[in-house]
Amino acid sequence: MKIALLSTPKSEILGHIINSFVSKKISIEAIIFDSKLPNQKHHILWQERTKGKIPLIPLHNYENKMIPCYYFTSHCSDSFEKFILEKNIDVLVNAGTPRILKKNILNSPTIGVINCHPGIMPNFRGCTCVEWAIYHDEPVGNTVHLMSDKIDEGPILLKEEISFLKSDSYSDIRVKVYKHGFELLSRSLENFIRNPNINLEYDQGGRYFKVIDKDKMNEVLKKISSGSYAYQF
Repeated sequence: MKIALLSTPKSEILGHIINSFVSKKISIEAIIFDSKLPNQKHHILWQERTKGKIPLIPLHNYENKMIPCYYFTSHCSDSFEKFILEKNIDVLVNAGTPRILKKNILNSPTIGVINCHPGIMPNFRGCTCVEWAIYHDEPVGNTVHLMSDKIDEGPILLKEEISFLKSDSYSDIRVKVYKHGFELLSRSLENFIRNPNINLEYDQGGRYFKVIDKDKMNEVLKKISSGSYAYQF
């Protein structure tokens, strides 16, 4: 199975995803970079969520793996689509693409594009699902799925809930979600490589959330700091 990662040269998560794949002995056919870099707002949000607890893993750590790297103006360009088709890539993995992938790109790999969504689908689709789940006293977790042209929908490979400690801070919770996501993504692919004909769950509908507002976010932070979120033990 030919697997390629979609990312940007300054992605905070790419090195961690590669590390997780390497630990599972999952072969990476290529890393495909988009020229669009994360903006300042993205970096501020990452720091607010992680507080430096997920240090950057430089790509040169994997120089002995000799992973080919390719650069495109956009993951949505015609030349990128042509490249995927010519290389017969089976699976693309979202490892930090800055683009909303169109249907023709989603259909260009022989199997599809895999994404790890930080929320339990289909009940938590959309934005800031970790925060919304805490606000509603529902489980936080990750869902690995094949992407469709609808946001956070598509056949589900694996989804898991996460529990937290009463002593966990907001950044502790966010870091656990990120790290669990890296591991769940590689585990899902490992299972899928072994059994590509597995019947995948397809949860349609559910709930879509917009970015949580400031007042509700403050309630989330108070709930976490007091240890009163239902899934803090």
